[in-house]
Amino acid sequence: MNQMPRRAMIRRSGAVAGAATLAATGLASPATAATETDGPQFLPLPDHAKPLPVPAEGYRLEPVGDNGYAVSAGSAQGYFFVTRTGVVMLDAPTAVSNYLPLAVKRITDKPVTHMILTHDHNDHISGAAKFPDARFVSHKMTAELLRVYTDPDRPVPDITFAGTHHTLRVGGERFDLIYPGANHEHGNIIVYLPRQKIAMMADVVAPGWAPFLHYGNADHIPGILKAIDAVLDLDFEIFLGAHTYRIGDRHDVEMGRAFFVDQWNWTRQAMREVRFDPSVAEAGNLWAAQSVWFNRVADQVSARLIDRYGKDLAAVDAFAHDNVKAVLISLGTDDPNIPADALA
Repeated sequence: MNQMPRRAMIRRSGAVAGAATLAATGLASPATAATETDGPQFLPLPDHAKPLPVPAEGYRLEPVGDNGYAVSAGSAQGYFFVTRTGVVMLDAPTAVSNYLPLAVKRITDKPVTHMILTHDHNDHISGAAKFPDARFVSHKMTAELLRVYTDPDRPVPDITFAGTHHTLRVGGERFDLIYPGANHEHGNIIVYLPRQKIAMMADVVAPGWAPFLHYGNADHIPGILKAIDAVLDLDFEIFLGAHTYRIGDRHDVEMGRAFFVDQWNWTRQAMREVRFDPSVAEAGNLWAAQSVWFNRVADQVSARLIDRYGKDLAAVDAFAHDNVKAVLISLGTDDPNIPADALA
């Protein structure tokens, strides 16, 4: 690798590094690649990942299976299913919270009797309080977190389960709740409707898109792969990812898995190939030297990810550099096959 002036290397930002990586892959020309003065440029979105038209109501309402509906606004989605005895809702995201009651009324006059909370994060369930007559269902870990928050917009569930499986039956519809272990968040569950071959899991795979920044503040990055595999173990055709602009399918989950595995393995490889050099910073300034090393690893892996996935997944370049560094830390702290001193 060519040597840079020491101070310039240390102050190099992730955005500038990512832009240089983009140009190096050939996916951006020198005329459109970012510089330190003109700001970053990003890859165009693939057609399958572009925003869909939004009606005058301000939200999209589209069918899912034979009795379900997705309510979308911006890049957020909430879902509900109409059963013989009432409506079962999956999450109530902030971005669609004002639209959910309207959307339900457009379809049925049945009440919302149950709301399944996939996990505790505010952006997914802050609209729950708009349905005070519903029974709230979650994993026990989610309930424990919500009890600590004491947030009136996020009610503490009254139906909880511990362990890995729970079945909720409402009005002739079966909802299997599956906890694959810590992943994006402790308590984050899969919701599976076996009769309709529908699987829903929030914040693990965004259909058509590369992962969000730091996997959305993930609790346990290796657990994300375990969660993806748990989804793929199911017999499903429709995948609901809670984010981006469209309904997903099995191929989307498979692509999400392939990206994760490549990012993980390529980061592991780069950690071994890229030499850690403490001399790039003032003697004893370990943090600065590590920052240089992190960026060198991220440069190498980001280039490979953009080259492999840049035309197939949306926004690979947006967070690749940061996410490689998050994986790098996870490899050093979470993966037993990498010794803890690998980061030193």
